[in-house]
Amino acid sequence: MNPLLVAELAAIGAVAGVVGSLVGLGGAFIVIPVLRLVFGLPPAETSAVSLVMVFANSLSGSTGYLRNGRADWRLALVVAATGIPTSVLGAYLVGKVTFAGFDYLYSAMLAFFFVDLMRRRNRPPGGDPIRVFDTKERTLVDIDGVRYTYATSVVLSLACGLVVGVIFVFFFIALMRMPTPIVTATSTVAIVLTSPAGVLWHIAQGAVNWSFAVPLAAGGLVGGQFGPLLARRMTSPQLLTVLAYALLLAAATLVLKHVLGF
Repeated sequence: MNPLLVAELAAIGAVAGVVGSLVGLGGAFIVIPVLRLVFGLPPAETSAVSLVMVFANSLSGSTGYLRNGRADWRLALVVAATGIPTSVLGAYLVGKVTFAGFDYLYSAMLAFFFVDLMRRRNRPPGGDPIRVFDTKERTLVDIDGVRYTYATSVVLSLACGLVVGVIFVFFFIALMRMPTPIVTATSTVAIVLTSPAGVLWHIAQGAVNWSFAVPLAAGGLVGGQFGPLLARRMTSPQLLTVLAYALLLAAATLVLKHVLGF
């Protein structure tokens, strides 16, 4: 691999790291289309490489969110309790789908969440969350003195852990009505707790292309430091808008690959 390609991958990782840590998704939604469209990596290898980058990015972003006081680390630990085995299962299943099936399924999920976020972005914050028997109120005060009060549930958080990753963000925004800044920060911490299991599975299977993974992860480490800084300067509607259009772009590129045959 030549130095120019290494630099390009590091730059891609950095951009994905900034956006990924900003919206609490780790950057996979940017890296996966690039690896599939530009480099033609198969789904299993794409998943493995992107997960290594996501771990590096979320590790970096988590330090920033924990410093600024927006990450609910207790909630992240609960999600990780079921999210860790789920991440291993996901790593296993991704090797069982066809190229086109992987791309279309991923695109459909991203498009659905784009529509949902666009509907929600201009709604007033708050609302009545789903409540179960163990629902409790929690308050966080971040480094800027902003107070966030929201509902949490161990039962629902464990259920959320079964569908970690992209689903985490929408579960807590849509169902629990948690403030977007808290959700994105907590999601980043949850990802850093759950992703190592999937990374280790891919390594054991020999699916990680380290020539791609290392420069992408290096860029993700750098980019992860900027997401929390940008998040402090953005409103919740702005965060939701950035997230929505990023998901739409990722979905569109994956579909166009098959529609236009490139």
